[in-house]
Amino acid sequence: MLFRTFQQIPGVGPFREKELWSQGIKTWDDFPAAGTGAPALSRKADELAREVLGKSREALERRDLRALAQLIPSREHWRMYPDFAQDALFFDIETDGKQDNAPTVVSLFDSEGLHVFIKGRNMDALPEAMAAKRLWVSFNGTCFDAPVLRDYFGESRFPVPEAHVDLRFVTKRLRMSGGLKEIEDNLGVGRPPHLKGVNGWDAVLLWRAYLARGDVEALRFLVEYNLYDAFQLRTLMDVAYNRGADELNQDVPRLPVFDRGEVLYDVSKIILELGPTERDMQTLARVRSQDRDLRDG
Repeated sequence: MLFRTFQQIPGVGPFREKELWSQGIKTWDDFPAAGTGAPALSRKADELAREVLGKSREALERRDLRALAQLIPSREHWRMYPDFAQDALFFDIETDGKQDNAPTVVSLFDSEGLHVFIKGRNMDALPEAMAAKRLWVSFNGTCFDAPVLRDYFGESRFPVPEAHVDLRFVTKRLRMSGGLKEIEDNLGVGRPPHLKGVNGWDAVLLWRAYLARGDVEALRFLVEYNLYDAFQLRTLMDVAYNRGADELNQDVPRLPVFDRGEVLYDVSKIILELGPTERDMQTLARVRSQDRDLRDG
């Protein structure tokens, strides 16, 4: 799809792009060279178009995602995904539900697998982990997740991706209605029974239960919930790309849709490895002491 994109040309939007395709100008290679035949847009516009397409081609050859993202309108950044899938980072966050919305659990999924960052454990390592990937994929992450993380870590420390595909807006354009979980259910990739109906406020309560009582089971449940929010985005990205290509009636290879079965073992492994920290044990000791006082009273 990227090689068939013309909306980086000034004055070319979705409808003009379709007109170019209908004229047989399917790819950048098809755009008429100077002095050959009738202009595709106009003589002046064609000259500018060739310049912009040349920059696009050079950026793709260099694998310069930032340059491509600056050329191509953000609403069409989903088209870049197949060419940069190895650089993709799928992520989601949970917060403490307070006014400042501090992140509590953040899950990442990339070509190396799953990664979890927890406040009070390893959250400080998150910016470096996210900076390692150039293409971010989220659901409402441009409006919520990324701003929350930027406020928490500070502008100077939190990275800026070379491109960020927000699937909330991509799926809306494709008429895939609802939030992330509703879309998952409609695609037949819903969550296991114990996670059905769990929402963002439940995530806040689970975190507070963990903080108040050192309840590691609450933390494990929260982490599992957040991990699904992250790796399910890979499936949704694949489906959305294929549907976008279908909508545009483009003869490009469709992506194999990610099978989450590949990571479910890793999810279980991460959850089981979440043991109590020294602070958790101190909390448990305090609660148990209070419980004994209550029984003695």
